[in-house]
Amino acid sequence: AVESSVKIADVTSVRIEAPELCPHYTARVLRNVKIGPSPAWMVRRLEAIGLRSVNNVVDITNYVMFEMGQPLHAFDLDKLAGRRIIVRQANEGEKLFSIDGKERILNQGMLVITDEVQPVAVAGVMGGLASEVTATTVNILLESARFEPLSVRRTARTLAMDSPSSARFERGIDPTSPPRASLRAAQLILEIAGGELLAGTVEVRTPTPAPKKLSLRLMKLKQVLGIEISADKAMSALSRLRMNPRLTGNQIEVKPPPDRLDINLEIDLVEEVARLIGYDAIPMRDEISIRLVKPSPAAAAVETIRATLLAGGFFEAVTFSFVSDALAGAFASSTLLRADPAVRKADARLRPSILPGLLEAIVHNENAGVSDAKLFETGSVFAADDAGGVVERRRLALAGGELRPLRGIIEALLGRLDADRPLEITPDHQPGYATGACAAVRWGGTLLGYMGLLDQKIVATLSLRGTPALAELDLHPLVTGAQLVPQLKPLPRFPAVRRDLSLVVDEAVPYARLEALIRANPPADLEELEYITTYRGKPLNKGQKSLTVTLVFRSATATLTSEQVDGPVQALIATAASALGATLRA
Repeated sequence: AVESSVKIADVTSVRIEAPELCPHYTARVLRNVKIGPSPAWMVRRLEAIGLRSVNNVVDITNYVMFEMGQPLHAFDLDKLAGRRIIVRQANEGEKLFSIDGKERILNQGMLVITDEVQPVAVAGVMGGLASEVTATTVNILLESARFEPLSVRRTARTLAMDSPSSARFERGIDPTSPPRASLRAAQLILEIAGGELLAGTVEVRTPTPAPKKLSLRLMKLKQVLGIEISADKAMSALSRLRMNPRLTGNQIEVKPPPDRLDINLEIDLVEEVARLIGYDAIPMRDEISIRLVKPSPAAAAVETIRATLLAGGFFEAVTFSFVSDALAGAFASSTLLRADPAVRKADARLRPSILPGLLEAIVHNENAGVSDAKLFETGSVFAADDAGGVVERRRLALAGGELRPLRGIIEALLGRLDADRPLEITPDHQPGYATGACAAVRWGGTLLGYMGLLDQKIVATLSLRGTPALAELDLHPLVTGAQLVPQLKPLPRFPAVRRDLSLVVDEAVPYARLEALIRANPPADLEELEYITTYRGKPLNKGQKSLTVTLVFRSATATLTSEQVDGPVQALIATAASALGATLRA
């Protein structure tokens, strides 16, 4: 394009106040342009790709965008206050009428193109109505720039104004294309609309990033494609793609051209070589071999846990690893990681507990009309260690339903993993659980975690309709303690004798003390001890309760008689009277 003797710097200027969002901006000025209809050949080509003709200058910017992949925009220079361009972030509440005639309310941080007074375009998305090229336009400022893809995407989605321009900026454009596309558009404008192109270009840019350097191993080609490809064949394919390949030993060093923003990894180079030699040149195998691998003990244990909980009426959930700040510390306890994780995003952090996510899922179910959702999840929890790193631990969490069924499913689960390992559930108090309805769960002497009812404060915070039961246990002890080898036990040869025993004790005596007393002094031939119920009320005195248990006796050598069982039972009653002050309920 032939330039005039008038320098563009004497007519306009460009200032970028947000270089991180606009790394490159170019402007050219054309004067005395005659706006009119586009030639028939251009109209036909635009209509063939679904665009309607507006006028010759606007059509040229669209034509070059589809021709070179670089969006452009033409401003009426005389409608720009101060005849200059400023690229900055919008102020909260600023307004702009876009070229589609709609008023756009801008948010803080959106990138806009402005003159000295007001925004005249939403950067990378759409121009403004006040500065558009019309039939009365004489002088044009031609914009060709690069904008940060994420900024354009966020702005276009927020304002609900996707455009062919934003679609290209969102995916990234060739960093070398703005000057070339601008010159091409100026050439077409001079040919079709006439006018005068001012000398030079106003160009503001940050330093150009260094070219990418990648390596392609010949071994990787064979590993992925399954065929032997010679170095010469691979070099030829990459040369045709302007990759500047150079063979070094058993790998090819390449420098992808700047317009190939999709080439970032070695596997991308493998795909390009396969594409150039032709997918039809890669033979298809009509059979495959599958190696059967025995499940690892850990995987088998997790599958047993999953199957047991599903059989118990729970559904498996997968919740986000981030939790809102409002619930992040709700279940901080001694068995969870002691410090909050440092990794954050917006108003959330990496979860120190799985329970908040499950509770939010229960709320979602309640809002959808499902009032009895029972959920479980195996996942990771996180916390910061003393060195500032992030510690990750695996846990099992359950939420939903009532407390007694929840305890039952936990007992069934641990019994399924190892029936011979003793289980202890003792009263406790932890954050997030209701006072008086929280218990510690120990398995073989190891503290697994806690179970109980949800704290009423959290119930109110989440607007739950009920008070769900919940539990959270360390997964590692469950996996390592699982007995996955079937244990053979012969069927009993002789019948059992059952005795129900109701002992009246003071209210302060917990059932755990009675159970511990019996197990520490087991009667002869005692096979099983089972808790039945706790009773309070008449005819018992105030401050008393009745604990009922079932004792199962069985001998391995003979059938027991009532007389053989009565003696140990009476001895047990006497021991309970001495140690606990218990009396036999009439």
